[in-house]
Amino acid sequence: MLARSEMRVPMGDYAYEVKWDGLRAVVSTEDGWRVRSRRGWNMASLIPELARDDIRGIFDGELIAIDDGAPSFPLLSKRVLHGHRHIPVAYAVFDVLRLEGSSTMELRYSTRRELLESLNLDGFWFVAPTYDDGTALFAAVCEQGLEGIVAKSIASTYGPRQRGWVKVKNRKYWRFGQERESNGWRRRPQ
Repeated sequence: MLARSEMRVPMGDYAYEVKWDGLRAVVSTEDGWRVRSRRGWNMASLIPELARDDIRGIFDGELIAIDDGAPSFPLLSKRVLHGHRHIPVAYAVFDVLRLEGSSTMELRYSTRRELLESLNLDGFWFVAPTYDDGTALFAAVCEQGLEGIVAKSIASTYGPRQRGWVKVKNRKYWRFGQERESNGWRRRPQ
């Protein structure tokens, strides 16, 4: 599912999540280990430590690297694009598309979310937290200098290539807390 940009946080029956600054990845553990970017790039060999065989499914999420407690796309780029394997990555899972051989895409988001949370993921995989108050979450995200939030209708089904989610970006994101250093972008102490 893709997200469309909006300027204001939508209100109503939504679940709200932090918008991670990473690489979108659909991960399959059904028939081996596969990791695909939004554009179809196979990234599985670049992140072998994320492979798992304890659950069978297809998941939607974001590959991230953390620097000083915040997601760092430049750090993730060094790992994935330049092969710096010493940089740890994690998989922030935010949806489940198939589980144990059955499609979940026609289920409501709230039901898919319950299935995802029941998996008790740990290690390098984690379930991205959701919040009920989008306005408060957006304010906190802006205060912390993060990228933004994503709102998901709790009644929505999952539509590949559909723009059913809503993203609201922190307009100060690239200006807030970022400075150029010789080794790449880094968060400035706050």
